[in-house]
Amino acid sequence: MPTYRVLVKGKFDHPDEPTKARLRADVAGFQSLAFTEEGSFFFTEALGSFTFRCSVEVAAGPSAEHDAIAEAEFKTLDVLERQDYPFRDIQSSATCMDDIKIRRRK
Repeated sequence: MPTYRVLVKGKFDHPDEPTKARLRADVAGFQSLAFTEEGSFFFTEALGSFTFRCSVEVAAGPSAEHDAIAEAEFKTLDVLERQDYPFRDIQSSATCMDDIKIRRRK
């Protein structure tokens, strides 16, 4: 099963003042940039955009990348909706870790 690192980017959609206050209070809890199975959510106090990074294992096949992106977007939407954060402009990209070639120094 290939492993994908998926980066989901989006923007906060004009949060109201109470939501902005909650976001600013939550910013310290969402500062990880690691690709983890659970996913890590990151944004700054400017509250313009956010990123969600996760590592996803999916079944091999022609739709593997699409499946990895779909799972990562589902996880992202789960975090956003659970916290009641307004969002828009979701874009995702995935990298298959099995396809990365590491060049060793000689």
